[in-house]
Amino acid sequence: MKALLLSALLPLFLLSCTSINKGHLNSGIHLSVTSEMNARIEVDTTKKLTGYASGVYLLHLFKVSGDSKYADGIKYGNVEASFLEKWFSKVYDVKAAASYNAIRTSNADVLVSPQYIIETNNWNPLYKQIKVKVTGYPGRIVSIKNKL
Repeated sequence: MKALLLSALLPLFLLSCTSINKGHLNSGIHLSVTSEMNARIEVDTTKKLTGYASGVYLLHLFKVSGDSKYADGIKYGNVEASFLEKWFSKVYDVKAAASYNAIRTSNADVLVSPQYIIETNNWNPLYKQIKVKVTGYPGRIVSIKNKL
């Protein structure tokens, strides 16, 4: 009797619990919206702005002291540095801080033709100090229009 009951219920147990996995091949949607703009900038070539910044790094990676405010959108040349370059170098952060310090003391919107003087001191394998001096002309954005 038990064998008959077990043989009758066994197919129900095996068929009653199922799992279904459905897969679908898809690709991500990559959207890119660009709008070329023309900016009119007035540059005052009669005076130069100067900014200073420094940073001390433990194990050449972790900031111990230094500036904590940075100018955003700083590019060096035509190509922006990669994430790994910025993270390992630390010079980019100090350059951006020096640019911020130069711009914040004036009514300028941008620093035109910046020139950087970089001094790096490696006291030992544990500490690294970076000092940056930047000079450039103050620029004010007069208008921004879509390029047609």
